[in-house]
Amino acid sequence: MRIALIGIGKIANYQMQAITHTEGIQLVDAHDLDPVKAEELPGSVTFYDNLDILLKRSKADAFLISTPTNSHFEVAMKVIEADRVAIVEKPLCTNQEQMDALMTAARTRKLPLYTAFHPSYGREVDWWREQREAQNFDVGRLIGFESCFADPYFMDGKLTLGAVGKAGAWIDSGASSLSILARLINPGSCLIDPDTLALVDGRMTAIPDLKCAQVQGLGIYRFKAGGHNGYGMVDTNWTLGKNYKTTRLWYENGVIELDHAKEYGRLRLAGQEELVFNLATDKPRLVNHYCGVFANLTEMHAQGEDNKELTEVLHRLLFAAMRS
Repeated sequence: MRIALIGIGKIANYQMQAITHTEGIQLVDAHDLDPVKAEELPGSVTFYDNLDILLKRSKADAFLISTPTNSHFEVAMKVIEADRVAIVEKPLCTNQEQMDALMTAARTRKLPLYTAFHPSYGREVDWWREQREAQNFDVGRLIGFESCFADPYFMDGKLTLGAVGKAGAWIDSGASSLSILARLINPGSCLIDPDTLALVDGRMTAIPDLKCAQVQGLGIYRFKAGGHNGYGMVDTNWTLGKNYKTTRLWYENGVIELDHAKEYGRLRLAGQEELVFNLATDKPRLVNHYCGVFANLTEMHAQGEDNKELTEVLHRLLFAAMRS
């Protein structure tokens, strides 16, 4: 599978490393508005500073969009309208109307459309899915969850450089948490269908003078598991002053805590000592994420599939909290 990269920003280096570690995928072209970015590319990759020319000339099978979040809709629509396949860094876009328009455009042209939910391919996430599928631990039924993604992007009354290219705490990180939960709540054994998730309440904190949609966002969700209702919370925050990314799943017989920043799992079962599992490798965390994304992408591409349905479910849950 041949890939063209649109946007050579902070995450592009991790994406390029992951491509070299993934069989069946090759980076052939790249585009950025800044010609200097061409220096960051391997010699085998052709650079274009004009997106229209890239879309016209490139032999790529799909175009990976890693531009600032607020530009995702415009760039993805341009790719689709050129009858090319778009792969969009999460989130796909910033509101429900944009998502509906992109889905309609892709389906009208019978084109695949794929959202790269890279945090959901963290090694700690894959590890816990494997444990649940193998039933290695008797944790019982899932009864609740809590997922928090915090970044130090609002300090001393202003946004930090880390916020550059982001739309807002909830828009960017809420998509991360929800995509992780979709893989953990339904780990291949149909414990819960992600479609049964429903919003209970959403609370957003916006500061009018800041160029972001929100500095904090929280969503409370209801789900069904084994015929019983459960509840969970997704919390995103730029004001805590630290990098904290953790998901906890409460089961009848214990709790699993997954640290997405440090790539480890901490399991506490009733009446037993705590178990800690270090899942990190010698590769950076984001490289591990994108290795998972690209492995999934090449498999789906070979089968003529995409993740439109999952994208719609997760983005509806994301945007519903913003309208609550």
